[in-house]
Amino acid sequence: MGNGLLFNSIAIAFIWLYGVGNINAQTDSDLFALWPDTTLAKANSAIDVTYMNEEEKQVVFYINLCRINPKVFSETYLQDFIKDNDIKKDRDVKELYKVLENTDSKKILEPSELLTSAARTHAKDMGETGRTGHNASDGTPFQKRMMAVSESYSGINENANYGTEKALDIVVGLLIDKNVPSKGHRKNILNTDSRYIGVAIEPHKRYGVNCVQNFASNKIGD
Repeated sequence: MGNGLLFNSIAIAFIWLYGVGNINAQTDSDLFALWPDTTLAKANSAIDVTYMNEEEKQVVFYINLCRINPKVFSETYLQDFIKDNDIKKDRDVKELYKVLENTDSKKILEPSELLTSAARTHAKDMGETGRTGHNASDGTPFQKRMMAVSESYSGINENANYGTEKALDIVVGLLIDKNVPSKGHRKNILNTDSRYIGVAIEPHKRYGVNCVQNFASNKIGD
């Protein structure tokens, strides 16, 4: 694979069966009291990049909040989301609460233009062809289509989500990872080794919208 590239778990999430809504705008002052302004600013690592739109930046923001303090994330954003969307606390949800309760803080993810470009290429490809998965529409497998990226990054993972367009919906859906035995999305988001992220949200022919997230552990040569 060249450059010592390590491809870790990859995973796909399809449209939820829940009637999820957009609750990106939190107004509960008690909730925000648990998140100091300095922490919120730290989590917003993609705020100044020009290669992501605002919703994509918000995906990075929520992932970073979850990594900075998994327990508080579960007690605030996750708990409100579950309540406001009347989501049943089934086995997957209960397991997520338990995992976040017992997960240590992780380093925030820094945005990467190269990882975002790769994510956008794949999101557009899947969206225009109506396909799903990590192989390109021409059959090129994940490892091969990411070879150019592997010249700059190692420890590459990928998440794919279909049918949800709002950042918090996307992140919580991937964390719950409903009916995904490996919980690959959740593991990618909480991966201790990950340091960089690219996010792309694009229209999808069959599911309306799809989001691709690419993660990497190290920059080669650093």
